[in-house]
Formats: sequence, C-alpha cells, structure tokens
Amino acid sequence: MKRQTFTFLFFLLFSAFSIAQQTDTEKLKEGVDSKTFVFEARQASGARGRMIQLDPGYTLDVSSKKVIGDLPFFGRAYQSTPGADTGLKFDFSEFEYEVKDRKKGGWDITISPKEQSDVRSVYLTIQKNGNASLRIISNSKDSMSYTGFIK
Repeated sequence: MKRQTFTFLFFLLFSAFSIAQQTDTEKLKEGVDSKTFVFEARQASGARGRMIQLDPGYTLDVSSKKVIGDLPFFGRAYQSTPGADTGLKFDFSEFEYEVKDRKKGGWDITISPKEQSDVRSVYLTIQKNGNASLRIISNSKDSMSYTGFIK
C-alpha cells in the first residue's frame, strides 16, 4: 500500500512540474510575440576569443516601443569618443523585429534599428527553457556575443 501511495504521489508531483514548465514556455512565447522581455547577460565573448563571466545587471530590454541595451564591450573600437564609456549602450525606438521559430523549439529574433545608430543588428536566440544567446553587430566596434537568460 505504501508503495502504491508513493508511486501515485511521484506521478502527481511529476505532472505538476511538467504543467509548470509548460506555463513558463507559454509566458515566454507571449513575451516574444508581444516584444516584451528582458535578456540578462551572464557571460560575454569578444570577437577575438576573450570570454568573461558577468555580474548581474547587464541587460537588453525589449519592448514594443524601445530597445535599450546596457552591455559590456571589450575588443577593438574603430571609432570612439575620448573619455566616453566603452560599453555597448544604445537606445532606439524605430526598429524592425522579426521572429522565426526554431526546429527544436525556441525562437530566432532579429532586431534592426531603422534610425542612425552605432548598432547595425541584434540577433537573439531563445530556447524554450529561457536560456538565450545574443550577438550584437556594431558599425564602429568588433562584434560581441553574450549568453544568459530571459527574465
């Protein structure tokens, strides 16, 4: 009798866990479709192979009205302003937003600013579990890649 009860409770717990995961995936899909999510970077990779772990707080905030980036940069800058912050900081409100479904679940998102910006394009790959990778192509700096998650 104890074994049957234990087995029943195990399956009940497992099914509740799978329903919770499904709901999270649905919320993530809603955020991607409505252009409302925040990517938090945990690791950065430069074009020349250097990789560093990041403290919390470096984000890409996407909304239907704006895309705001506050990310670290290291590498070669082809143009720079003396004394200026060397990070990848941008804020644009006119942009193209394209979403493609991935074969094994998740989404590939391309964001291209329409207005004049140092950022040429932003590529974001989001998996069903919320893990994500980000690649930013700049007009005046080496490209940067980030891994993290969607909040």
